[in-house]
Amino acid sequence: MARRSILSVAALLAVLAIPTAFAASDTERTAHASVADQAILLRGKPFFPVMLIDQCDPGAAARARSLGVNLVLNESCQGVSARKQLARVSAGAFAVLPMSGQGSEGARLVGWSYPDEPDNNGWTPTRLEQTFDYHAGSPDGLLSFMTTSGSFFHGSYRNPTVSLATFAKFAHIPDVAGFDLYPLNHCQQDLSVVADAQRQFTELAGGRPTFQWIETGPIKPTYCGGFQMSPQQLGAETWLAIVGGARGIGFFTHTWSPAHKAFDVTPALQLAIKRTTASIAAVQPGLTGRTVPSSADSGAIRVLARVSGAKTYVFAVNATNAPVQAQLDVPSIGDTPIGVFGEDRSRAPASGHFDDSFGPYGIHIYVARS
Repeated sequence: MARRSILSVAALLAVLAIPTAFAASDTERTAHASVADQAILLRGKPFFPVMLIDQCDPGAAARARSLGVNLVLNESCQGVSARKQLARVSAGAFAVLPMSGQGSEGARLVGWSYPDEPDNNGWTPTRLEQTFDYHAGSPDGLLSFMTTSGSFFHGSYRNPTVSLATFAKFAHIPDVAGFDLYPLNHCQQDLSVVADAQRQFTELAGGRPTFQWIETGPIKPTYCGGFQMSPQQLGAETWLAIVGGARGIGFFTHTWSPAHKAFDVTPALQLAIKRTTASIAAVQPGLTGRTVPSSADSGAIRVLARVSGAKTYVFAVNATNAPVQAQLDVPSIGDTPIGVFGEDRSRAPASGHFDDSFGPYGIHIYVARS
């Protein structure tokens, strides 16, 4: 119990430390954003974005910050100037503004966003590049972001009218590429697709940092019979995207019922977001580190291992709604004892192998010192 309390405090302190980690004078023109080794950097320091999209109202940025969100990405804020959008961003957070807002400046400005889901909205990669004259890798301290649909993925998600080659072209336009899948809104209970689609998209993006938007309930009340998303499902989707290779996460909070609400999330899921973002902040070095080989002997478990400094972080998620016993293999940790983040226990690997139990949609984060 004592160790759990210490780790909970550590997670909270990590969230509170974010503003100072990237502190800068308000007179600076940008957040000095860049990309290196598939990671996003702000002022030369690794940054793992946790995002909300199109939060345009005056109180939206403060609400986002209270949830542990560190980046507001606006693709379209009708009637709100780019300058006003940037001014509304809370201290310690950052903003990506619509591509049409180019010319704005500010210490919290990370970059620009292309229009949402260009593959679903009549754009071609060529026309998008011709319309918005901004090139990936520009040395201006800003980055470009783009969100496509998840229609590159197989099965019921796939849109055969848009080729995989076209998706790859879209993903190669921005500095940072992302997508939305929303399996529960597609009436799919198999959450392993979140990790698998992320891995496929990361390959399509060709070495760029990638991100994924996570659903927060039914986007319309009629979708899939008006399902109720559980906090466990939200947590599992988030960490499955990370295990799949996401270098950033966004929570999609919009609904149409039929009137549009930019933030419509149940109190239980808001609490789940807060807990998840606190954990993300606490283990950020592992999220922005170097990937090393890892695997699990169960098809229900998705796993990722990354090294940062003298620590190896192992993220493992049960993608199913059933308990699972699995053996994980992380060769680089050898026989080094490995602690379980947020839990009062540890594991004792043998040549990188160790066993563990996972509850339904269970998540374990392991940390080993080299």
